[in-house]
Amino acid sequence: MRTLLALEHAHLARGERTVLAGVSLSVAEGERVALLGRNGAGKTTLLEILAGAIPLEEGSLWRAEGLRIGRLDQHPQMPPGVRVSALVAAANPFLPLEADLRALERALEARPDDAALLERWSELHARLEAEGAYAWHAEAGIALGVLELSDFAERDAATLSGGERTRLALLLALLARPDLLLLDEPTNHLDIRMREWLEAQLLAARSAVVLTSHDRTLLDRVAVRSLWLEDGHAREYRGGYSKARAQRSIERRSLERASRLASREAERLEQAAEREGVWGRHADALRSRRRHLEVPEAPARERRARVRLSSGDARSRLLLQARSLHVAFGERTVLRDVALKIRQGDRIALIAPNGAGKTTLLRVLLGELYSDHPEAEVRYEAGVSSAYLDQTYHGLVSDRPLLAQFEERYGAARARALLGRAGFRPDQWARPPEALSGGERSRAGLALISALRADLLLLDEPTNHLDVEALEALEEALLAYEGAALIVTHDRSFARAVANRFWTLEGGQLIERESLNARQTVDPARNLRGDPQQVRVAPPTPRQRMQAAEVRLQEIDHLLTPYRAAPLPLREEARLRAEAHRLRARLGELYAEVYGAETFDLEVTQRPLRVRVLREDEAALLWARGAAECPHLRWDGRALHWSSAEGERWFRRTLLEGALQVLFERLDVRVVCLPGGETVTLEDYLTRLGYPH
Repeated sequence: MRTLLALEHAHLARGERTVLAGVSLSVAEGERVALLGRNGAGKTTLLEILAGAIPLEEGSLWRAEGLRIGRLDQHPQMPPGVRVSALVAAANPFLPLEADLRALERALEARPDDAALLERWSELHARLEAEGAYAWHAEAGIALGVLELSDFAERDAATLSGGERTRLALLLALLARPDLLLLDEPTNHLDIRMREWLEAQLLAARSAVVLTSHDRTLLDRVAVRSLWLEDGHAREYRGGYSKARAQRSIERRSLERASRLASREAERLEQAAEREGVWGRHADALRSRRRHLEVPEAPARERRARVRLSSGDARSRLLLQARSLHVAFGERTVLRDVALKIRQGDRIALIAPNGAGKTTLLRVLLGELYSDHPEAEVRYEAGVSSAYLDQTYHGLVSDRPLLAQFEERYGAARARALLGRAGFRPDQWARPPEALSGGERSRAGLALISALRADLLLLDEPTNHLDVEALEALEEALLAYEGAALIVTHDRSFARAVANRFWTLEGGQLIERESLNARQTVDPARNLRGDPQQVRVAPPTPRQRMQAAEVRLQEIDHLLTPYRAAPLPLREEARLRAEAHRLRARLGELYAEVYGAETFDLEVTQRPLRVRVLREDEAALLWARGAAECPHLRWDGRALHWSSAEGERWFRRTLLEGALQVLFERLDVRVVCLPGGETVTLEDYLTRLGYPH
């Protein structure tokens, strides 16, 4: 195979730090090479050297004459004022040949009997057909759809969000069909469907590929050779990440053993020479053997990232159950009659395309969004605590200093220890998350939840921007975690290593599969032995929905402030403004519903009555809807009292049963003193309903 590029003995330093120390690499036609190593090992720097963007201090770089290189950076920029469709059209590698073909066709129109022109036209036409030029436009259209860029064809490319620009830059590099592709983290901002499409493209491409990625599945399936960078040096292995890591592990163990045995032998020879000298014998032979004995240097111990997750104190086997979850944005239904159950020990991977509703489901489970269905319910069992990592700021407030946020939760001493263990220097502690890189935000978020004692973790793409070392540390932590975790991820290796349940969203419906690629499905809300019986919880009241909408509107107003340190992408700003518009319209309806009707906080059904509750600090007033003239109950924080001694027996008995339902099930009361002096405990109430203690 023809060699396209050869790097020999490359040296490069950044200040006092040596990035590359004598690294060599050659790439031949059709080869696919993976660059491996922890963050900061020099992978991106090496790609920039191969692209000619960074000059070498020492060494040489040779490239074949006329070599065409396609490149993807981690943070690509687009020229302002140029539409996406124009960039895609300009990426067509067959434009010169198509221009030649059109020129020949015009010449043939003038000289249709010219045999030489006809032969040249036939040869060029055959070449374009053989190289797939006529299928290029169809392939470009399909690729635009797969990467979710079709709707932006007439947009100024510079106005796209960071993720959209990355996907567009990847598309342009692939469509140009260069001799060599240099790809730096091509799976960033790609969902699982897009990643599988990228694998197929790289395997089918004629281009040679040099890439770096944290997607181990992609590396294993695509790479035929790997270069592992560490401390400025490079070691070559066959295969992708898994094979390279296995070979490297064997090498390190062999070196450690050889160094240990040689050190023991050297120590034995030195001691023997000393004894011979004490006894007056000749020790020269022993000393000579010691001088000629080579003791190989043992490999330096690898620094391993460590993540620890502590579970909470909930004793219930079933932590969370939900049903009838339905959410629509305009005419688009995101969640459709979703039901689920999460139990202790569940590690659930939620894998679905971008925009399928994964984050929406998490926000509904957290109470940040409410279901449109009147019978919807989300029920956490008693004592269950949860922690949430969003995919942008990973549970942190965007504009507050890191140290202040950690001190607020854990105190000064522990906050400093947590940040230090996460790799943050003291000079970084005052920085807000919006000023950190994606990888730094991920590390800060993991440090934040590592000290929490939560029974249920809701993690929205926690693997984004983590290097392989940190990914594997998170895998180990989740496998040792005794609580439950619901994890949104596109990393297939991570999902296979961690999850014991696999969920996906298709057309708004939640589906559970028996394995990542299985066709067989099971009900994500199925009953299992040991599940407690379900206690019905009423949907949120109009007042609760009103308060939640007001809080969300305040959050959006804060995000849209013009004084932000980093401006929002235009697409995100437009999305937030549209959400704020919908919320204001909804609030108008809720204000009319809340303030134009009888004021109450809770309502439960105790047939044939609808019992309403108005809370006043620790006290509460309870009455039947539509029966204001009938007796009602007053709760003073310890006992129930009737407003009058009148009223039919069945009405008073039913209203009292409804009051107990509210106090025990909704207000977390443990003991109630009834009118007349009798005391009822929560255990008595549950026993009457048939629930186990």
